[in-house]
Amino acid sequence: MKLARFFAGAALLVPTLLLAQAQGRIKGVVTDAQGKPIPGAKVVLTCPEIANFRRELISDAKGGFATLIVDATKQYLFHVEAQGYQPIEQMHKPLIGGQTLELSFTLKSVQELQVEAQQKASEQPGIKEAREAQELLEAGKTAEARAKFAEAIAAKPDLFVAWLAMGDIDQKAGKNDDALASAEKCLSIKPEFPQCLALAMNATQAKGDKAAYQKYAERYKVANPTDPTLYYNDAVGFLNKGDDAKARPLLEKALEADPNYADAIFQLGMVYFRMGDTAKAKEMLQKFIALAPNHNEAPTAQEMLKYM
Repeated sequence: MKLARFFAGAALLVPTLLLAQAQGRIKGVVTDAQGKPIPGAKVVLTCPEIANFRRELISDAKGGFATLIVDATKQYLFHVEAQGYQPIEQMHKPLIGGQTLELSFTLKSVQELQVEAQQKASEQPGIKEAREAQELLEAGKTAEARAKFAEAIAAKPDLFVAWLAMGDIDQKAGKNDDALASAEKCLSIKPEFPQCLALAMNATQAKGDKAAYQKYAERYKVANPTDPTLYYNDAVGFLNKGDDAKARPLLEKALEADPNYADAIFQLGMVYFRMGDTAKAKEMLQKFIALAPNHNEAPTAQEMLKYM
């Protein structure tokens, strides 16, 4: 009987022994790309083979965390996240027999990922040539820049900024037909893009095509209503004809778009002066001098104020 009792007691110890052998300890650390610890990172453990298993851990001040896994015979998914960083997931299997599995998780910040994405994008065919072309342009190498922009377009025909840049170079060189063609190509890719409309305006104006200029100007106003330049330029046309009545509302529109547009302020002040509204003329000219004391018309404004 004693022998029987001994075997029964020994049998009861076996499950406990097997369970202990299947346990595994996990110790980990969460750091950034520079190796600095990330405190407060959340580590979520799940197991594909155990549907209801879920454990959440938070890294300490040194970025560390630790836990005990009862069943170390299975694979576990580690989801690691922290505010301002891209989450990562990795599968790991704990070590059996109470051994400690040491893990290290490196999280990249959102800013780092943005920089990497920009660098990757800048090396894409077409983008790379456009970037190099802009560098040449800034260095004053216009001919080389134009050739490089042409390479960019050949590699990426829908790169509208390259069409714009190449057209701008042509327009400044007096090649207005080529500039207009580039502007139209740009607009076919990026409809109503203000800069491309402005390029078309400059080219048609240089060509003396008033009808085409007006067409692009109207489209530009719709696409970029906050630009005071068009209203001011239209006003100047009437000022040159001595028509203050038609120039005034255009100057006022220019100032609605940009209250500090110095040229429009000066011209509106002069219009008020010619209309006999001395108080408003004085107000506008004083504002003009305060905003643009070094403007070419500043001495004229100062002289006019002496008579008000």
